[in-house]
Amino acid sequence: MSTKNELNPLKCAFGVTSGKFLGFIVRHRGIEIDQTKIKAIQEMPEPRNLKELRGLQVRLAYIRRFISNLAGRCHPFSHLMKKDTPFNWDDSCRKAFESIKKYLSSPPVLGAPVKGKPLILYIAAQERSLGEMCAQEIEDRKETALYYLSRTLVGAELNYSPIENFCLALVFSIQKLKHYMQAHTVHVISKADPIKYILSRPVLSGRLAKWVVLIKQYDIVYVPQKSVKGQAIADFFADHPVPPEWEISVDLPGEDVFYIDVLPPWEMYFDGAARQDGAGAGVVFLSPEKHVLTYSFVLTQLCSNNMAEYQALILGLQMAVGLGLKDLNIYGDSQLVINRLLGEYEVKKEDLIPHHRHATKLLEKLHTVKLNHVPRSANKMADALVGLATTLALGAEETMSVPVCNRWVVAPDIDKIEDDEYEEVDMITVHQIDQEDWRQPIVDYLSHQKLHSDPCTLRSRLGLLKHGDLTWLVQLHQSRLRVKHIS
Repeated sequence: MSTKNELNPLKCAFGVTSGKFLGFIVRHRGIEIDQTKIKAIQEMPEPRNLKELRGLQVRLAYIRRFISNLAGRCHPFSHLMKKDTPFNWDDSCRKAFESIKKYLSSPPVLGAPVKGKPLILYIAAQERSLGEMCAQEIEDRKETALYYLSRTLVGAELNYSPIENFCLALVFSIQKLKHYMQAHTVHVISKADPIKYILSRPVLSGRLAKWVVLIKQYDIVYVPQKSVKGQAIADFFADHPVPPEWEISVDLPGEDVFYIDVLPPWEMYFDGAARQDGAGAGVVFLSPEKHVLTYSFVLTQLCSNNMAEYQALILGLQMAVGLGLKDLNIYGDSQLVINRLLGEYEVKKEDLIPHHRHATKLLEKLHTVKLNHVPRSANKMADALVGLATTLALGAEETMSVPVCNRWVVAPDIDKIEDDEYEEVDMITVHQIDQEDWRQPIVDYLSHQKLHSDPCTLRSRLGLLKHGDLTWLVQLHQSRLRVKHIS
């Protein structure tokens, strides 16, 4: 059967080992970037206006699958694309532009996926960008890159925790590479386990719930990052360094980092003072849950103000070490002591040198310490504790508990009250115990014969287990009716 089709010999090729297809060079070893497109970018001058910058972005977007961490590389000048932003091509933009040209001088060769072999997905997260690389073991246990992905974090994504950024990177990879993942098992390799994080949440928010639905559609398995195989993989992690403040815990098996919610550090305020009637020190601890611990110390020896400040600091550090604190932010109003510990001032007085060394040794026992100088107005609580300590006269190793409460005396109208009817009335307000405290119902009943008002809570407390049998608490007349009914 003759179809009478005609072929243009200039547009056809048969029996060739390589050729240009859709702007890329397809060879037996993989897919490469057309050298004409690379040359067009390398010969471009630095953009002088927004129009030229857009031209650069368009050229880079066409070959984005070949460039590792493209979003991170373009971040220095990507903000210039925003509306009403003045065009200022500074040194950071110039360095980013040159790094892209250098990267394209030896572009990677991407392979094609092989049926029946699992895909290997490397994901990385930085402060402002995400990066992914899809790879596969083609032969001789060598991993070959198949696809590079990257994107910039925008809006509320900038406030995500590190582990949530890894989850977002996985979701972004699924959305872009679903045509690959539908036919292969995917091994996810990263510094953190996003699958474990999502599936172990007791309550899923709207965002996490959507991620769970998307991830469960594919055969995805997390593999801890143990070693790097192949130059493409090494280059990928070199292009996606972990931020220095995202510390990796070596104590967790499999490097399941970022899975633990890191609490903010404790805060410690200290102050010391020497007066004519004595010397004192005050220390205040503030926990991440905003619980306050206050301590007031009477110093048993006369000393200078600087010595009292050192005494307060050392006492606070000793308690911090005893509490097992690792991270601590220290605040004090003594500029001299703070700057000496920071190394900005030199300790010249001989009597302060031993205390300075002792404080330095205690600081070394903590993991992370930040010393901050604050004005006296921001250190009022510690200053008040110092005033309390300097007015008390305690014996050696003696401790006194001073309760602090709110009080206001209501004075009655004595002219309208007879002498035999006069009775002093006052009002005292103390800090109440937390309503969730298990002791509160007992205190209420012993003080005011007050039972819990919640019927559900009362119903749950009507029964108790005695000798293995469930016993119900009822009133006396109810018990008689119950006995009569049974008999």
